[in-house]
Amino acid sequence: MMEDTANLNRLWAGLIVEELLRNGVEHFVLSPGSRCTPLTAAVAEEPRAKSTVHFDERGAAYFALGQARATERPVALICTSGTAAANYLPAVVEASQSQIPLILLTADRPPELLDTGANQAIDQTRLYGVYACWYCGLPCPDRLIAPGYVLTTVDQAVYRATLAPAGPVHVNCAYREPLAPYAADLNDSEYLAPLSAWKTSGEPYTRYACPASELDSAVSCQLADVIQNAKRGVLLAGQLRNRGEAEAVARLGTALGWPIVADVTSGLRLAGNGDAILHCADLLLCSASFREVFQPDAVIHVGGAITSKRVNQHLQECSPRSSYVRVADHPFRVDPGHRVTLRVEAGTRELCSGLAKECGPRANKEWSEGLFRINGLAGDTIRAALHSVQGLSEPTVASAVSSHLSEDERLFLGNSMPIRDMDMFGMYPASAHFAYANRGASGIDGNVATAAGIASGCGSPVVAVVGDLAVLHDLSSLALLRNQAIHVTLVVINNDGGGIFHFLPVAQQTAIFERYFGTPHGLGFEHAARQFGLGYDCPEDLASLVSSLSVARQRAGSTIIEVRTNRKDNLRIHRELQQAVASAVDGAALP
Repeated sequence: MMEDTANLNRLWAGLIVEELLRNGVEHFVLSPGSRCTPLTAAVAEEPRAKSTVHFDERGAAYFALGQARATERPVALICTSGTAAANYLPAVVEASQSQIPLILLTADRPPELLDTGANQAIDQTRLYGVYACWYCGLPCPDRLIAPGYVLTTVDQAVYRATLAPAGPVHVNCAYREPLAPYAADLNDSEYLAPLSAWKTSGEPYTRYACPASELDSAVSCQLADVIQNAKRGVLLAGQLRNRGEAEAVARLGTALGWPIVADVTSGLRLAGNGDAILHCADLLLCSASFREVFQPDAVIHVGGAITSKRVNQHLQECSPRSSYVRVADHPFRVDPGHRVTLRVEAGTRELCSGLAKECGPRANKEWSEGLFRINGLAGDTIRAALHSVQGLSEPTVASAVSSHLSEDERLFLGNSMPIRDMDMFGMYPASAHFAYANRGASGIDGNVATAAGIASGCGSPVVAVVGDLAVLHDLSSLALLRNQAIHVTLVVINNDGGGIFHFLPVAQQTAIFERYFGTPHGLGFEHAARQFGLGYDCPEDLASLVSSLSVARQRAGSTIIEVRTNRKDNLRIHRELQQAVASAVDGAALP
């Protein structure tokens, strides 16, 4: 009986792994544990499975999220029961908010051990709540249950994870002991007989045909009316999934003659295309004169949210006088400012490509060309102002990193100030660099692990710009960077605390600010780099930063580049740069 239980556990686990592989799920991220032994053994014994092992489940989940984001394919996670599974939650929230497919395989105690005080037993039923787009609790393996049930469960899980809106799915796998398979090869031919056709096909047991998605003719007419009636139209590009989407948005902007306000995560903000993109939109809005002129009467917003608070606030103020079209490939309400007048559920690439073919130029040419001319003036002003900044500043780091990326490098941006600085001060033209970030829930947790997962998923080196608190929050994930197949240059902005809080009204509360918001820690990262076997450098000026980036690029493994800055100086420099742009624009002839 014990032998049969152990080998049936292993058999079901093998069916799960095989069916995931047949559905195109190749990457498995595992954390060590006992209850998940059947699943772990099934992955370890399958040569087609690509596996990563990380001891910290929170980091493992973010690593998987980075892989899934880079490959645009689901990644499977495997962990033991109890708090191990609970540690997946932060990454599950991010995956849900960003529509990234993950397959969560959490091992569990059998039902007779639940609610009995048994060790490491918690209620894992729908553990991730509304953040899992599908849940299934697999019972303990039993020969009274047809093996096809296991396969159709996996097929449904992959389909639900990848069907728009994509996201994480949770399959909770209960196992009775013994967990390790016995050497004895029990005869399962009768039990597996119903799967004879499946075993020889090499195909998933159940193949799902994706639903047809064609834009309704009435919606097409409404979109055409918005474009036809617009005199000052703007394309707003938020976080996009890939370069194909970015290219489709760029083609639509060119076809319409509309300026594109591109978020740094759109794949367009750090590209060239200077004749189509308002690279400096955030800083331009520091100018009262520009705000008076930049009054679009139609906005088509594609992709995810916009990082810039100034852009969001300005367009919200314009919304009573304009049409605001929101395009997304999911049904969720993504309208925090409550300004959307037409919501279109469609794929970004398909919709933009179709509109580009159907619609000719609709722009007020004088208005658009005037905006591009002022954008160029702002860019020149930023370059000159940054050149005059002494030493290394956080805006200087953003400018230098974006200017010195190699063609094959990807960019990952940590939340809080790094992504905002790159959005404001990232330089162009560049080689259409695609920037990744966890902007679904915008947490500072898991940033190192996500960057490692992106590097693993895309097979390219990654330059990650991350704040000190974010790295401290994810310090154990530096272990992932020891993998020689992963090349990450981790640029750590160390301002000894939470720099973004200096930009908020709470900074005026001097009696409480430093301890409770500034949170100084007095730590550096040289010893951390040494502990995890990583390269390390701490440049003190722009020339040495550029050199450090070059040396890190040539190094076989990953590197930490620590840039020390001062939070109060950083606030002053930001304000001086914003004022420089505002003064230059206010003194120019505007359209």
